[in-house]
Amino acid sequence: MVRLLSKQDVNELLNMADALEYVEEAYKQLSLGNAIVPQRIAISDPAPGLTLIMPGLIGGKMSALATKIVSVYKENPTKHNMPTVLAKIMVQDMETGDIIGIMDGSLITAMRTGAATGVGVKYLARKNSKTMGIYSAGVQAKKQVVGVYWALNQKLEKCKVYDLNKSVAESFKEELEKELGINVEITDSGDNLLVDTDILVAATTSTTPLFSGDKIPEGMHISSIGAHAATARELDSTTIKRAALRVAGLKEACLAEAGDYIIPIDEGIISENDIISIGDIITGKKHGRESENDITVFKSVGISAQDVAVAKLVYDRALTNNIGQDVDF
Repeated sequence: MVRLLSKQDVNELLNMADALEYVEEAYKQLSLGNAIVPQRIAISDPAPGLTLIMPGLIGGKMSALATKIVSVYKENPTKHNMPTVLAKIMVQDMETGDIIGIMDGSLITAMRTGAATGVGVKYLARKNSKTMGIYSAGVQAKKQVVGVYWALNQKLEKCKVYDLNKSVAESFKEELEKELGINVEITDSGDNLLVDTDILVAATTSTTPLFSGDKIPEGMHISSIGAHAATARELDSTTIKRAALRVAGLKEACLAEAGDYIIPIDEGIISENDIISIGDIITGKKHGRESENDITVFKSVGISAQDVAVAKLVYDRALTNNIGQDVDF
């Protein structure tokens, strides 16, 4: 039997606090060598969009095996009245390899990405952080703020947002102020996000740097989850050079896909040895923030371990709560 779970089912079963816990555990198991994350397969031309196939396995007590297929088709909203990002996740039985669950992966993708940023905040931001700024007010950006809010133990007080689409920014403000009870300020300049801000998040589709690294104040934590190609980046080389810690969701993935790190390495500004995986900080193999004045950077290009962990949580909870529909193939 295969348990089918709709987006509504997933929404009922998943919250950010649990997503944070499971994504952190996934990073930990990667550091301990108990997880397998093959480089994701990308398929595009001649299709009008990008499709990524992302298998992964996490051993230990989690015992999870799954594959996500996610697509990014930028013309979907205008041409087909569909979301830009679409995803499905197939969960397998670890012992038999049989597919035992198929679920909508769009919400899981947004939640696990927000949770990844949250884990970075937990280990790299200043403990007394209360304010954040974010480039973009899209669907993913909302979950980024929720991830930071829970990572700071609900002590986030203010979020500044910059987006070229004013109506989207207004909706962003209304929804987050209602959901989290924080103050959301819409700014008319991206550089305004760099002033009186503890945490800065970039969640855009930009392929070129969003701001000058010379303008970053000491002590800021920066998270970039947008660009995921060797020639694309949201952060400039100055930002990377000034950072005391240059952290990746997974080092190997960022060295393959993150121009934010690849370009400065090619320029000779930093070396591959300067990049560390967040899991190594979680397990104590590497140190985290050591000074209140440290600038820290966290870059995530998205890895299947995040999806595998959260999908296993959703599947197990669906069985416990008898949610979803069983189909005998």
